[in-house]
Amino acid sequence: MQSASKTKIYYPALDGLRGLAILMVVLVHNFGFLHYFFFGWLGVDLFFVLSGFLITSILLSEAGTQKFLKNFYMRRMLRIFPIYFLTIAFCLLLMPIITSSLPMIYYKQHLLWFVLFAQNWLYIFNPPQGNSILLHFWSLAVEEQFYLFWPFIILLIRSERKLLWFVLSLLAFVMLLRYILWHLHIADLGYDSFYTFTRVDGICIGSAIAILWRIKPSFLKNYTSIIVLSLAAGNFVMYFLNKNATTRLPYLAFIGYTTFGVMFGLLLNEVITGSSKIIEALFNNKIMIFFGRISYGLYVYHWPVYLILSPVLKNYFATYTSNQNIALLCSSLLCTLLAIIVSYFSYRYFERYFLSLKTRFS
Repeated sequence: MQSASKTKIYYPALDGLRGLAILMVVLVHNFGFLHYFFFGWLGVDLFFVLSGFLITSILLSEAGTQKFLKNFYMRRMLRIFPIYFLTIAFCLLLMPIITSSLPMIYYKQHLLWFVLFAQNWLYIFNPPQGNSILLHFWSLAVEEQFYLFWPFIILLIRSERKLLWFVLSLLAFVMLLRYILWHLHIADLGYDSFYTFTRVDGICIGSAIAILWRIKPSFLKNYTSIIVLSLAAGNFVMYFLNKNATTRLPYLAFIGYTTFGVMFGLLLNEVITGSSKIIEALFNNKIMIFFGRISYGLYVYHWPVYLILSPVLKNYFATYTSNQNIALLCSSLLCTLLAIIVSYFSYRYFERYFLSLKTRFS
């Protein structure tokens, strides 16, 4: 068991988990008006858990090999950069020609932040103005910063047990940091989005699972019930603190992101162990794997497609029905379908070329 965990990195059902993550994000963005998909943004946290697990597994397996850093960074660049910068170029160069309803002044003025994948820090005191067409890129910035620093930390802390303690300490630190920031009431701090520079809970949890699979693969199986009970206790404490408090603490920022990150981590563990036939059926199927394969492109494209086309399509469908909700639903469905089509062709005829180049850096 332990030997296998040290060598196996690709698990087909994880593509299905990616599929779940992107569907959650698309639902909250494109169908948020239905009010049933509030927690869809937690799909980002599922992405973070997956990234933490997969990247840490790869780095631990390859650390110390020839051209370790160069190979890792080149593979990440080939995966992330092409459609990221393609989308930015499209928004800045072609968007003003297509429509004047989505001004791009904010993004032009702060372009360097996006080029350096630092926009999550930009949003702290200066959130997007005019429109939010590239707002969702904050999570890509968090991922890139993780890719930038994590290999060096792994090289510095060679002991896997010490590395595990480091990850858990970082998780505790960001939770404490959010608590301190909330009580400081810093002027002009974007408290609605201050998680963009502290929301690494999922990455820490995914990384911790990858390390545990190397040093004690049976840990999560043996202690799942204790972990779940601890999460329940923490949430009850949070509830009673808020019940009698004059100032309510935001649930997601204080314990919610961590709670859901751990639950996603336990789900990931079930997927990679393959011990549940139900979970295997849910995630290791053609539909979920399809969405997992195009998930990066769909994440990048779906929001711009929606913002550009939704107003036009809503007005079009409104000519056939007096029910505005039906018109909005139809426009959202069509926007989502178009985004899926764009993502499929992007993956097949654009992204796969760059992905094929990754073999040169294996």
